[in-house]
Amino acid sequence: MGQRKRRADGLLERKRTIDGKVVHFYGHTLAEVEQKIDDYKAALVETKAQGEKFSVVYDDWMKLRRTQIKPSTLYCSFAACARTREEWADYRMKEITPTRIAAWYQRLGDQGYAKGTVRNHQDILASVFRHWIVYFGGDFNPCPYVDVPRNLSTKVRMPPTDAQLAAVRAHPEGFGFVAWLLMYTGIRLGECMALQWQDVDFDAGVIHITKSVWWRNCNPVITTPKTKNAIRDVPILAVLRPLLLEHQGAPTDYVTSGRATPFTSSEYRRRWAAYWRSLGYYHSDGSGAWDADVSAHQFRHGMASTLYAAGVGEMEAQRILGHASITTTHEVYTHLRQAQLSAAADRLNDFISTGS
Repeated sequence: MGQRKRRADGLLERKRTIDGKVVHFYGHTLAEVEQKIDDYKAALVETKAQGEKFSVVYDDWMKLRRTQIKPSTLYCSFAACARTREEWADYRMKEITPTRIAAWYQRLGDQGYAKGTVRNHQDILASVFRHWIVYFGGDFNPCPYVDVPRNLSTKVRMPPTDAQLAAVRAHPEGFGFVAWLLMYTGIRLGECMALQWQDVDFDAGVIHITKSVWWRNCNPVITTPKTKNAIRDVPILAVLRPLLLEHQGAPTDYVTSGRATPFTSSEYRRRWAAYWRSLGYYHSDGSGAWDADVSAHQFRHGMASTLYAAGVGEMEAQRILGHASITTTHEVYTHLRQAQLSAAADRLNDFISTGS
């Protein structure tokens, strides 16, 4: 029989041992306490039958995740994590079946999310289920039984157009220096923002990539690159070298900002947008504001195209671009080959149709 006593605050307390665990229940009346005991037992039965609530497992998973990954990585996955929790929060773990997951993937696709984005949701959901198995004694992960639908769109990031590249080459002045740096190195935006002049080794002819910037509430935070392959040396191309020498500052100054601290995110975005507006490549977002037609990341794809066109092998391209896996480089090169074949087919069709 459970112990019962009246506390100093007037609440009635009853202690019960349930499934080997001592649990305390409180209420103003004995009936209220007994109801709480019954509710607890019913929830325990449901948990044994259907598993914990997804929200409980997810929150415990996220608590652990915050200690295991970089804040910048956590920030990048924030939206997908939030959507995953919102979708499944009220479900018990065993209620999340392969059929329900497949319907969710398709619904995400219908909402306009590309295949890669849906895969991110898939990875998060699978990770929560693995956490449930390891830390809650769960016994099943339905995620491996469900594929991302093949009919979802694939978002292909294209390099800048020939006209856009020509405009940048003609205008290295001002913030064009940053565009040139991105165009002729292929480094990531965060890596570019973190560069200091002490990282630019003119004697060796390389730029040492050892750190990256990510922005927290607009302010720059210096961190290590996302993977070990991202720590690398990028060659200083002959076309870029004179511009680097022209802008060279103190060893600890940041290359892009020209001062002892990196750009804030608002400083970077404002200057980047203004540069592209001066070149005529900008658009309205519908609210009266405007933005650049070209992103920094597109120059990374532009460098991949240049490496492919120059006959640089996939292994060497992986080292220059800092891809975590050769698979990523292979996928980029495969896309470029397919684009080349399509262009060749168009030229052949034109030749046949015109008879010349």
